[in-house]
Amino acid sequence: MKVFLDTNILIDFISGRKPFADDSMVFFQLAYDGEIELMVSDLTIVNTVYILHRLHYSQTDVYETLEEINTFLTITPIGAETINHCLRGRYHDFEDAVQYYSALKAGADYVITRNGKDFPSDATNVLSPLDFFRKNNITF
Repeated sequence: MKVFLDTNILIDFISGRKPFADDSMVFFQLAYDGEIELMVSDLTIVNTVYILHRLHYSQTDVYETLEEINTFLTITPIGAETINHCLRGRYHDFEDAVQYYSALKAGADYVITRNGKDFPSDATNVLSPLDFFRKNNITF
């Protein structure tokens, strides 16, 4: 199963942001156990580094953490086709539309985010971490 993580989930994991970090850690454990394939877009990596740096996290620590978890991530390209689709769509939240359509293009089964309301209205496979756990009978 391919699971695409939105930027907020990756930031929760790296920063240990409470109360969300525990949920994000479950995804990495599932990937470590080989039960899911974790995906993020190249934009997610860029945004994560930028946001954590702005929140005064050590750039070295962020780089090192991303290098460590990179073995559990498939980084997908966004590309011009996705950008052009989202520009034509005039989505309310451009960045989340780009994330969503790049996830679809990469073959993701689910998109995991804490702000599903900002994703395109036709997005059917966008779930919160808890909804994903419930839907897939994952307990921890």
